[in-house]
Amino acid sequence: MKENNRIANENNKNNKTLKVIAARCPQDHVCPAMRSCPVGALSQDGFAAPRVDKDICILCGKCVRVCPMGALVLE
Repeated sequence: MKENNRIANENNKNNKTLKVIAARCPQDHVCPAMRSCPVGALSQDGFAAPRVDKDICILCGKCVRVCPMGALVLE
């Protein structure tokens, strides 16, 4: 957990945030990126675009790499 906090702190220093670009998400399936999140920061209502809990997200980028549509981005 300390390692996760260290990574999150480094990313926060870079002022990055995880964003969902709903227009890129087909919203017709369970989001595959949700399973990749090590801290459970992504949630989804039905097949809607996922939501990010920014209080939990450690900005590791795993979900960004998993999303086939590029709907999740770190900026």
